[in-house]
Amino acid sequence: MSKLINEPIITYESSPDTVSAFIWRKRVYRVIEILSKWHEPGKWWDNEPIRHCFRVNAENTSSGVYELCNIDGKWFLHRVID
Repeated sequence: MSKLINEPIITYESSPDTVSAFIWRKRVYRVIEILSKWHEPGKWWDNEPIRHCFRVNAENTSSGVYELCNIDGKWFLHRVID
């Protein structure tokens, strides 16, 4: 089960392809593991850009699985997976 969030976040990247932490709702989440990476094409007919997505295991007070997306240099928390 997952919950759609689509809220902007701030990320910390240890390299161009790796997110090491993110801030969501004023809380810092440390990325423990990157579970997968993929690209989703936008609607080319509407000039939407490609989404660069990551599914990560991250922790704050407890750990969880989160989907993060980079769209034109802006980061979003796309989903929280239960």
